[in-house]
Amino acid sequence: MSDLALVIGNTRHRGWLSVDIRRGLDQIADSFDLSLTERWDESSEPRPVRAGEPCRVEIDGELVLTGYVDDVLPSYDDKSHTIVASGRSRTADLVDCSAGADTWTDRTLLAIARRLAEPFGIEVIADVDTGAPFRTAGIEEGQPFAEALEQLARIRAVHLVTDAQGRLVITRPGQARTPTALVLGENIRKASGRFTLRDRFSDYQVLAQQNSNDNVFARAAAEPSGMATDGRITRYRPTVILADTATDSAGCEERARWERAKRWGSSRGVTYTVHGWRHRDGLWTPSHQVRVRDRWMGFDDWMLIAGVQHLLDQEGERTEIRVVPPEAYDRIELPEPEAEDSGWAD
Repeated sequence: MSDLALVIGNTRHRGWLSVDIRRGLDQIADSFDLSLTERWDESSEPRPVRAGEPCRVEIDGELVLTGYVDDVLPSYDDKSHTIVASGRSRTADLVDCSAGADTWTDRTLLAIARRLAEPFGIEVIADVDTGAPFRTAGIEEGQPFAEALEQLARIRAVHLVTDAQGRLVITRPGQARTPTALVLGENIRKASGRFTLRDRFSDYQVLAQQNSNDNVFARAAAEPSGMATDGRITRYRPTVILADTATDSAGCEERARWERAKRWGSSRGVTYTVHGWRHRDGLWTPSHQVRVRDRWMGFDDWMLIAGVQHLLDQEGERTEIRVVPPEAYDRIELPEPEAEDSGWAD
């Protein structure tokens, strides 16, 4: 069995009987829930775990989360005492907190993220090009910091996640590959999937407004559009999508193709359960690609690990791994919104 430790200061709290660690691409802050029930012993000292304390979570000495304890729930009766500790990565402060409005000019996404994260002591790194500086960008009064940064990240076609050190990472998923495959009949313990056509269509039409200039007549500028067809949808299911920002017909066509691919990827998610928290080469990790060979689900390809849940309870130690086609997390770079339409204007 793996050795999980909640490290607070110089104290390593071990012996947890229930573990739930959640890491994934859909959350800027990873999280944990740990619990332990012990037989009553009046001579034993209470475990010094307090809400708000800085902490680390380690598995077999390997760091998996750096953050803070959010909640501590102690309870006891005449036979036993129980402690439950929950917390999140340091980046949780960006998710929870907000402040007054602010606007920046000619700043890159990386520079803006560092500006907002610096008061919290959160380091920001980028393992991809974060794009050109924004002409103007800002945050609205009362808007959570993470929400404002996520809006800018979508424009630059990147994702915001956290790492084991509690840093904010600007990235594109799927750059690394896990050497160990998920194989039916070998390491897959059980699986559950969701295959849906609810958000998929036979025809995608994207409509947008384009800013007029000396070379574009007003009527033509008001009617840019693009089309994409999904031949895998055999019945007539059209949809019209209104672009969020001004673009031309080429931009509309790219958006239509992206919508087709993304919705296809998002419609084919499967969660696999495997024994333990590790594969042959390390911990199961979100954002990596993994080879999946599962004839029952119809997979024999590289899939993207969108989320990982390390669990320990009465069923034993296991990991639930949510995989999707990589297209589900693809993004395309979007035109910057005009200042007067973005909420960033003074």
